[in-house]
Amino acid sequence: MPVVTGNLTDVGGGHLVGKIPEIHFTLNAPNSRSGVMLPTEPVTVRPAGDGSWSADLQATTNMMDNAWYTVSIQWLDGAGNYVKADFPDWKLEVPTAGGVFSDLFGKPPTNTRMVYVSLTPPTNPRPFTLWLKQNPEDPLDPLNTGQISEWRNV
Repeated sequence: MPVVTGNLTDVGGGHLVGKIPEIHFTLNAPNSRSGVMLPTEPVTVRPAGDGSWSADLQATTNMMDNAWYTVSIQWLDGAGNYVKADFPDWKLEVPTAGGVFSDLFGKPPTNTRMVYVSLTPPTNPRPFTLWLKQNPEDPLDPLNTGQISEWRNV
């Protein structure tokens, strides 16, 4: 699973004395990839004392539909009670290699089309899905046709 790392200085410009921040990452909508269902249950991380944090998130660039994480920051007091939450309008797109938060947020989703490469067509494709009839494991397979098909919304 890709790891996204960051520091509170990436988010707020400094540390909050007397507050315990939590960062919540939530998929924009339920999604799937490779037969795995991905719910919108938030992933919550608490930064370390020096403000650093890391989150294990799903890659959004290979999901069935356009996907990104929304980010919210919840501030708790020293006893762990709710103080405030911020909901910036950031879109965090996560590549399969993960990355640094400050390099990833704010970019619009770019995964607008899916291309399936297999000998059998995808099941329940969304409109404008492409299918390349080819065996990705064996480029010399005699069943490879090189044909590409597209599903339209009819």
